[in-house]
Amino acid sequence: MTMTHRHYQLLVAISTFESQIDTLTQYSVESCECFALLQDKLDELCAWILTETTQHLSDEIGHHPEHDRQVKRLRETAIKALCLLEKHQSQCAQTHQLDVSEYLSQLSENIHIELDRAGIAPDSRVLFVGSGSYPLSALTIAQLTGAAVHGIDIDEQAVTMANQLDRASLPTSFGSKDIVTEFQTFKPTHIVVASLVEHKWELLNKIKPHLNPEHRVLVRFGNGLKSAFNYPFNPELMDGWETQHIRNSAAVYDTVLMERS
Repeated sequence: MTMTHRHYQLLVAISTFESQIDTLTQYSVESCECFALLQDKLDELCAWILTETTQHLSDEIGHHPEHDRQVKRLRETAIKALCLLEKHQSQCAQTHQLDVSEYLSQLSENIHIELDRAGIAPDSRVLFVGSGSYPLSALTIAQLTGAAVHGIDIDEQAVTMANQLDRASLPTSFGSKDIVTEFQTFKPTHIVVASLVEHKWELLNKIKPHLNPEHRVLVRFGNGLKSAFNYPFNPELMDGWETQHIRNSAAVYDTVLMERS
C-alpha cells in the first residue's frame, strides 16, 4: 500500500509513546515520584489504542514491516513499564487492605461479561495464569463470584509480593510452579490466561491433555494495534478447540472462550 502522511503520523505517535514510556520507566527506578507520571502515560496509551481513528489507521497499514516493528517495540517497553508499576503498587498496598474499586469501575463490565460467558460461579475453581505482583484481575474474580482463585506467575518475586497483600479473606492463593503441576494440584474448573502471557499456544498445549469437555479456558490477548499493550494470539491456528470470541470495544484486550472439542 502507499503510505500517506496520516500513516506516518501514526508511526511517529507509536515511536513517541515508546520513547516517553521508556524514559519514565527509567526515571521511576530512580524516584518513586515518577510512578504517577508513568501510570498517567500508560493510561493515555490505552485510551489512544482504543480511539477509533487510531485503530482504523493501524488496520489500513496492516502488516507493514515498520508498523510491526514499532508496535512490537512499544509492546515490550509498555509491558516492562507495567510490570514495574505493578510491583510498586503491590508494595504500596501491603500496608493496608487492597482496594480494587477503581479497577472494578474501569474493567467490571468486561470482567462481568467474561465471568458470565465462562459460567464462573461460587463453586468454581479458577486457575489464573500470569497473575502478576498486583493481581487485581484474580482478586476481582474472587470478589465478584466467591470462586476459589489460584494465580500463578513465572516471576517468583511477583508471586511473593502477591502473597504478602492483604486479600481481605478472599479465597485466593498464588504460586510459581510449572503449569501442569499447578493444574494437577489445584484441580481447576476454569483457566484464565492473562494478556501479558507471551507463549499462549505453548501453555495451552501443555494443559490440553489434562482438560475434559467441561473445562473452560479464557484467553486474553491483543492483535493489531491492541498488540501494543498485549501479546497477540490467533485462536484459529490449531485443531481440537471450540472457540467463542468475547468482544468489548471498550477493553484494551480481547478475550476468547476455548473448550476442548
